[in-house]
Parts: sequence; C-alpha cells; structure tokens
Amino acid sequence: MAPHSPVTLLGDTLGQRHRHLNSLVRAARESGTTVQDVEAVPEQSPADRLFKIDLAVSLRDTDYIIQNLKHDDMLFVSRALKARWLLDRHDVINPKYLEETLFPEMISPAVTKMRHWLYINLREPARCLEFYEYYKQNYFEFAIKFLSHCNSHVILEEVSKILTKLSPHYLKVLCERCPTVAKIYFDALATQDDLKSRYLEQEQSYYNSIKCVLKSDADVFLDITEEYFSFNNFKRFSPLATDYIVRNHKSRVMNKLGLYVAHILHIPTLAARLSVDECQDVVLQLARATYLQHWFQYKAVEPLIKRLHPQKRAAFKKRVFVDKDVGELVENWPYQTPSSPTDIDTDPHVFDDTEFEFASFEGARCGFGMSLKCANVSYAQCRMLCDDEYDECMVAKVKTDLDRLFDEFRFIGFDHALQDLSHRVGTTGSTDRRRDIFLVLVSKTGGRIDAVAAVLQLAVKHSNEPAHTRASVIRSLVKRAAVWRLPADVWQLLLDFGHGLGLDGSTPEAPCREGLHAVVIRQLLAGQCEQAIRDAFLKDFSTLKEYSLKPNERKRVADNLQNILASAAVGAEPTVAADRLSKLLDVLKVYRIRVEASSLAVKTITALAQQDKEIARPLLERLYDAKIARRELLRLNLMFRRDEQALLNALRHDPFALEVTQVIDILTDRKSNFDIFTAKLVVYFYQKQDFTTKLRNALKEKMSKPVDKKSAHLKLVRPLASILCQELVNELKKLDQTGAENVKLKAELRACAHHARPSANIAEWGWKRAGVKAVATRVMRCREVERAEFIRTLAAERRTVRVALALSLRSERGPVLDTFTLFAKLRPAAALRAALKYFRRRGCSAELGVWNIIKPLLSTVDLTHRERLRRLLANTDWIPNPIKPAYITELYSAVHKISRSNANDLLHDICKILPECDESVENILLQMLDNMDAGNPAMPYPAIYIRYLMLSKNNEDLERRFSKIGIRFTEQVDILRSKKDDKFTTCLDQILESLRYNAAFFDTTKESCLLVIQKILDWLQKFMPKEKFFKNYVYIHLTMLYFKAVRQSMKQMPEVFADPKRKRTEGVEAVGFVFGRYIVKEVAELVTTYFDSIIELYTKALVDYFESTLRYGASRQKFIGYILKGVLADGVGIQRRLAVYTFRNCRYSVDSEMVKEIEEQMSKDKAIEIFVHAEIFD
Repeated sequence: MAPHSPVTLLGDTLGQRHRHLNSLVRAARESGTTVQDVEAVPEQSPADRLFKIDLAVSLRDTDYIIQNLKHDDMLFVSRALKARWLLDRHDVINPKYLEETLFPEMISPAVTKMRHWLYINLREPARCLEFYEYYKQNYFEFAIKFLSHCNSHVILEEVSKILTKLSPHYLKVLCERCPTVAKIYFDALATQDDLKSRYLEQEQSYYNSIKCVLKSDADVFLDITEEYFSFNNFKRFSPLATDYIVRNHKSRVMNKLGLYVAHILHIPTLAARLSVDECQDVVLQLARATYLQHWFQYKAVEPLIKRLHPQKRAAFKKRVFVDKDVGELVENWPYQTPSSPTDIDTDPHVFDDTEFEFASFEGARCGFGMSLKCANVSYAQCRMLCDDEYDECMVAKVKTDLDRLFDEFRFIGFDHALQDLSHRVGTTGSTDRRRDIFLVLVSKTGGRIDAVAAVLQLAVKHSNEPAHTRASVIRSLVKRAAVWRLPADVWQLLLDFGHGLGLDGSTPEAPCREGLHAVVIRQLLAGQCEQAIRDAFLKDFSTLKEYSLKPNERKRVADNLQNILASAAVGAEPTVAADRLSKLLDVLKVYRIRVEASSLAVKTITALAQQDKEIARPLLERLYDAKIARRELLRLNLMFRRDEQALLNALRHDPFALEVTQVIDILTDRKSNFDIFTAKLVVYFYQKQDFTTKLRNALKEKMSKPVDKKSAHLKLVRPLASILCQELVNELKKLDQTGAENVKLKAELRACAHHARPSANIAEWGWKRAGVKAVATRVMRCREVERAEFIRTLAAERRTVRVALALSLRSERGPVLDTFTLFAKLRPAAALRAALKYFRRRGCSAELGVWNIIKPLLSTVDLTHRERLRRLLANTDWIPNPIKPAYITELYSAVHKISRSNANDLLHDICKILPECDESVENILLQMLDNMDAGNPAMPYPAIYIRYLMLSKNNEDLERRFSKIGIRFTEQVDILRSKKDDKFTTCLDQILESLRYNAAFFDTTKESCLLVIQKILDWLQKFMPKEKFFKNYVYIHLTMLYFKAVRQSMKQMPEVFADPKRKRTEGVEAVGFVFGRYIVKEVAELVTTYFDSIIELYTKALVDYFESTLRYGASRQKFIGYILKGVLADGVGIQRRLAVYTFRNCRYSVDSEMVKEIEEQMSKDKAIEIFVHAEIFD
C-alpha cells in the first residue's frame, strides 16, 4: 500500500484488523514516512485518522498529538493518549501549561480523561510534587492522587495538614507508601475533634485502611490496635493476618493474651501456630481472667483444647470447666484495653433550646404516659426502643432434654460416657431418650474408628428401634465420623443398624439422605456404584460438597460423579438430560474442575442444544457465565446473550456469526447503549462488503416502515446515528421533507448527532432546528474558551436558558448572576427550582446575589397549583445561613394562604432562627393573629410569640412589642381558656417551657427577658392563683432563677462564655452551681412565708422541671450535679434536705464521678444525716 493512500483494513476478525493497522503504521515508519507526509491526505474513514495518530505516536510527533488532544472525537483523544512518551516533555506536561493553555482548548470529557491519564501514568516524585502543590488548594481530590507518588519526607510533611480531608482509600494509599502516616493519623485523633468526628463516621473503614501497615511496620499497627480496636464494631483478624502476627510477634500476643485471644485474633489459626503446651497455658490464663467470664466458654476456646492429646483432653476440660482448678483468679484487666476515640458530645445540651411542635395538634401519648409536646422525644423513643430490644433479648432459649444431656457429658471422656450411657440406654423406656443417648455417644467419638466401632456394636443391639430414631443416629455418624472410611466389619455394622433406611437403594422407611450419601461416597471411592444405589442417588442428587473429603477422595468422587451424570444424560429425554447436565455443571463448579471445550460435558450440552435449543438455553448460559467454551459456542450463545458484550465477542472471534435481523432485534430490545459495538463497526468494518453496510441499510429500511410502537424506532435511532456517519445530514433532510409525520424521530436523530463520525455541525442547523437535546449535548462538552459565547447565546432563548445556566455553573468563574437574571425573566418558576438546587449543590460557597434575583419571584410566581415546587422550596436546610432568615420569612408570606402544612413547617424553622430574623418576622406574627378566628382560635405555635418578646432589645422595645403582639396573643389564649378548649393545656405547657430561652439568656444585649417572664407570671395569676397552681409558680420562678444564674455566671467568668467550647463544659458547671445557690435561697424564702414542709412540695416540682426542660445528655448529668452542689453550699441547716430529696430522684441523672462526691458530702452533714440514711443509704 502506498503510505499516502486511504487506509483499507484487511482481516476477518476485529483482532486481525487491529494487527493489520499496526502493520501499516510499522511499514510507514520503516519506509521513512513522516506525519507531515500524511497529515494533508483526505480522511475517508476514522481508520485514516487512527493511522496518522499511531504514526505520530511512533515518531514522537508532539505537535500532531496535541492537535488531536484538542479534537471533538474522544476516539482520537484516547488514541493520542497512547503517547506515554509525552510525559517526558516537561514543557507540555506541567500543570501551568495544561491549565492555562491546553485544557481550555480541549472538550470537557477529554480534559477529564487526560487528568485520569496523568495520575495513572505520572510516577516521577518531583513532577508529582509539582502537580500536588499546584492543585492542592482548589482541587484537593485531584491533587491527593499525586501525593502518594512523592518522596516519603514530602508525604510526612504534608499529611499532618490534610488529615481531615483523607478518605479511607487515600489513607490506605499513603500508608502503603509510608507506614508512619498511620501513626500520625491515629495520634492526631486525640487532639483534633473534626478529625475524630470524621473517623467515627467510618470507623471500620479507616481502621481497615491501615491493615496494610502490618507487614511493613507491625509495631505501629499493633500499637494502634491495642489502643483503638473497637470490640463492638470491628471484626476479628483474618487467618492470614493472625498467622503473620503469631509467627513474627508472638511476644506481643502473650503479653496481652486476653485482649488478642478474646477479641482480635482468629482462634483456630492461633491454635494451629502454638505448641500443645502453649495452647494449654493459654486456656488456663484465659480461665483465670474473671473479666473475660462473659466470653470464656468451651466453644470459644475449643480450637485450643483440641490441640491436646485426646487422652488428656477430657481431664483438662474437667479441670477447667467443672472443677475450676485454674489457679489464682485475676479480677480486672492488667492493662489498658482499646476502645474507640471518645466521641464528641453530640447529645442535646442543656444550653440548647427545645424545638417545639405545633400546639394545635393533638398531643400523642408516649409509652411513659407523657405528652410529646416537644420535639425533644429522642430519650423517650430510645427508652421504648431499648425496652423492645431488651424484651427480645430476654427470650431465652429453652434447653431440650438433648441439650441437657450434652451439657452433662460435655467434659467427660468417651470411655466413661460409653460405660454410663450404655447402662442408661438399656433401662430407659423412652424412644426419644434412647435417641438422645446415641447422639451424645456419637458426638463423643471424635471420629475415632475404635470409638465409632464401639458405638455401632452397642447400636446393633438396638436394631429394633423405630426407623426415625435409627435415621437420626446414622445422620449424625455420617456428619461427625466420615463413616465411608470405616473398615469392612465396622461398615457392615452400620449397614445392619441402618436396615430399612434406603442404604441399599430401596425406598426408606424414614428419610436418611446422609446415610445414602455415605454409601455413594464409599462406592465412588471404590470405583463402582451399584445401579440401585445410583438410581436412588440421582432421584435426590447432591454434589456431596457438605462432607469433609480428603484431596484424593475429592478427585475420585468428582471424576465418578461426572461419569454417572454424563452417562445418565446420554439417550435420556431432553428435559431429563438437561437436569442431569445441570447437576453435572454443579459438580464442575463445586469441585473447581477445569473444563476444556473438548470435554464430554461441553459436547453433551452442544448435542442437546442442537436437539432442543430452549431446554439447553440455561445450560449454555451457565457455560458462558463460567467462561467455558465461549469461542466454540459463540453462535449458540448469541441465541440468548443479547447484550453488547456478546456482539463484541462475535466481532473478535467470528463476525460472520452476526445476522442483520438478529442484531436489529437485539438493538430494538436493548436496555443499555451499544455505543462501543457501533463504534467498532464504524471504525474497523466500514468497507462496502462489511457487516456495517448491511446493518446500515437494514436499519434505514426498518425506520422507513410504519410500526405499532414508536418506541421500537426510537431505540434504533442512537445506533443508526452512529453508523450513518456522513450520511446523517442527508437522512435528516429526507425526514424533514416528510413534514410533521416523524417529528419525534427527527428530534431524537438530531439529539444523537454527536455519535456520528464525523459529528454533524449543529451550529449550521441553528439552535432551534437542532433541538434542545442536541444543543445541550454539544455545549456541555464544549471547550472552556467557548463557554462564554455559548452562555450568552443560549441565555437569550427561553428553550435553552436552562442549558445556559447549567453550563455557567460548570465554570468556576461563570456568569452565574447574569444567567440567573435572564433565567428569572424568561422562566421564573424554573428559576426558583434551579436556585434551590444551586444552593443545595454549592452550599456556603454559593453566590448570595442569586437570592436577590429570585426573591421577587416568591411573590410573583403563582404557587397555588405547583405542589412539587412548594415542596422543593420548603427544603430550607439547603439555603446558606446568611440568607436563610430572609428566605424563610419571604417564603412563609408566599405560601401561608396556600398550604397550611408548608406554612407550619416554616414556622418551625423561623422559631429556630428567630434571633437572626429581621423585623419582617413581626408581620408574620401579625398575619397569624389576624387569621385567627375568634370563634375557634387556632394557636399553632405559642412558643414563637414568647421568644419574639424575649428578643426585645430593651424595655421600650418590649413595651412596643407587647402592646402590638403580646396583648393580642394573651387574649387569644384567654379565649381558648374561656371556651374550655382541650388545646389550652397544651398551649399553656408550651408557653411555660418556652420561657426558658437560652438564645436570649446568653445574649447580654437582650435586657428584658426577666420582664417578659414577670409579665407572663402576672397574666397567669389572674386565673391561676399561686396556692392552687403551686407547680406552675415554681416552674416560672425556676426559669427566672436560671436566667439570673446565667447572667451572673457570664458576668463573673466572661472568658469562659466567650469561648464556645469552654461555655459548653466549664459554663455548665458555673451556671449549675449558681443556679443551685439561687434555688436554696428561694426555698428559704418560701419556708419563711409558708411552712417548712413546703420543701417536699418544691422538690417534686423541681424534679418535674428537670424532666421537662433539661435535655438528656452528658451535660444534663453534670448540670444537675452542680445544682446539688450549689444547694449544699448555700443551704441552711435542715433545709439542705432539698438536696437529699432531689438527689434521691435524680441520682441516675447525675454524672457518675460526682455521685460518690455528693454522697460523701451529704453523709458528713450532721444537719441532714438522718435524711441521707433514710432516703439514700436505706
């Protein structure tokens, strides 16, 4: 062939044409042809371009390779990336040149592919460091791929800076390169809370990722294991890991034996690696460990005990498990045990505000008889769930007579058991009891032939036992004793005992499948299986995989099973033959037998397929899945393999097996794209005589015919567009002439135009004629240098503005605001939907100016009939925090008249972010008051009114708010009370609980909190006198005291409350102590005003207050403890019994470390000594 003529590929198969193309490239290079010689030659097929690229790769022509990297066709881009030598060109392969020069001129899929090619192939440490440094700030997920190829000292310098960004996968990659990374990572868990949180989310995965360190630096790995191994969450080590540790680091295992054996290592492997004496010593040490008694049972250490000699085993088990003669017991762990890192306190905090539900709804009743008025029901739910699980756990297994008999003889040797039980079996009158005795004896044989013989000699004396009893004994013997290996005389005893159980192939009196299997195995090992036995076995076939066969036995059994099944299939009915052959394939799979295409099994299945294809189809599928004889059965496989891989196999091995009608049927029924198949056809089988030409003509003919289902035609559009190539434009012109008849077909064909080679220029068609799909496909793959122009063009059209927005969002510096502005004008409802999705995707990095664009749309777009859009807009968690208050208030104004459920959800959100809301929230409150019907007022959210009043800046602001909103609010509640509405109690409870508002209490700019509480108290006293409703009075006064304690603590320790972390730890202690002091002073005043025993009444109200207002968690335990300390510190004489009563009721709600301290302090107080002993120590 002349080097400048178009390429014509020769060969029948795909592989032959590949090789022919390579030979053309090799010949051109050897003849001295350059890329410049062939570059200008017109290209009639994709193979011409592939020839040029391969020649450029061979000749290291950088300019032509870069030219093809910028091509629109990913086939040519991928081919150009075969130039691995391009990595040697530092002037090209450097991040600055790539990002600023090359990548902007490449289509986006090509950029992605080249980046992948870079981190797969670039290995030079200095170059990898260059890429890492360039990308680590803005593209960390890409940069980290290069870090593992840098030098170890670079990794160690960088890893401490990026620990929180490491996924389990990249932690493993870095540990493989530098094991010290594992130590750095786990050492940092103690000091970095954000790292700890991420680790605990995927604890098992992160720990598994450092297992690669075991063989490179075992000390580091074992140190981490001994500190952070989680007993509850982690699995035991594999046999291979256990074997390595025991062989190379036995001393560490022995130093912490209880830890490694009880929780970490694979015990059977450990037993195999230790000597007999070591196994015995290990069991004794574990038996002494009282702290392991929940785990230490015979089954747990059975592999270790089985290493002992059988004659010593029984005595040792009796010594350990019966006599408990193990030496001095060890009560506690002699070393620190590993555990997960201490979790950051994610429990609700006492300084967190309660999230209320809607008071207008009927309160559900929980399992504790409490109304779930607050959203803080996690503790009750937890209690109920735990109770359910506890009940399930308490359903203990009732031991049967057999279990009890096993337990009785578990630690007794066979000889003693035989002597005892042989006497019992003769005296017992119960058939089931005799069966249990024989089963226990079988278990005690341990598979020893002499013991089995003794049991069978005893069993033969009881050959008149019922069939089901004898079948149970036979089944147990087969499973435990491998009876097919018994000597002939003992085997005969088995047959005598098993008379009537079908061991001779006859119909059994009771099912005894295992017995027949034992006979089959014995005869297969002997080389001949009796016909009666064979027939019975084939009726209920088994591969016999469940039995422990030796390697030589497995081979003989497998060979003879194949012969039995193959011979049974010959001459049988097709259905019977298929069943036998299916079982034959089961045998081949179970015994992992390599099957050649010329084997008897394949030939038999092929013969069956020629006889009846449908019956043989499952067998052919199994052969294909097992990768057996795929090439030889290619034509048969095409009958059922209707996926792309089957068609590609045909191209590789036998293209003539493909029939046009068959391929069209496959394409019509396809459930996935066949792009690779059609690309192979277009590139390598493009000559006139090739299959591609026939398929193209057949597809065109089929598309021209009318069909019942349009979807059948539409599924053929994509492959047709791929193989039409240059004819695509002409075909579209023909379809355009048909008018409106084929509108859908024309649109789909244009949408797939990018699959044609060469791809059609849709810009010549115009955006409108091309269709949105085609436009979107084209522009979303465009080069970075083209994006700005595309965005401007597309944003001007209503149909394509959505595509413009999507394209601008893909660009780092895309004109997002400008595009959203146009989008909002052209398609306002769609703009709202797009904005929500934009906020969700970008999060805190979103352009906040988008909110200013869509804000007017909330009031102008009609949401009445757009339920899906309303649900989307209600996802307020997607909104960035700076604009969330304004967004929620605007959205509430838009939907409160349309959807009450949406509006109520938004009220819940408003209540949570009320301190950040501006004055517009007042309009919402007024709207709610205006909408209340005087006859049946609805009070959906009383808490929001109270909290709004609490946020008053000063007394003047409070007076304004109270006169405008507070008075109207109390009047509405009064209406509920006067009507004796059931919702009044719920409403009142929420009002009382909402008075405790931490967001306002901890904000020193809010000066009127105490005045709000006083106003509510004054209002309540009008219809709820203190003496009659003492509990409510206590609630309100405790809230006032809590407010004073907060402000007093903030004044005394401003540095603590200025630090968020110290506020949630030291702040709890400070506020709790001061709160306790205020409480005891309040009680002293009540005692002076009323009587001394009012302390008992106050205690009950105080405990109820804790239950209803303090959220369950670690901070609650500490808070209550310090309250009690404050009460004890300032209490006078016998009045300190308030602390005793409260401690009695809240003892389990106090931090465990403080319980002893408080008990000791109270027991030393002479004034309350009698109460302490009566209430606490009694």
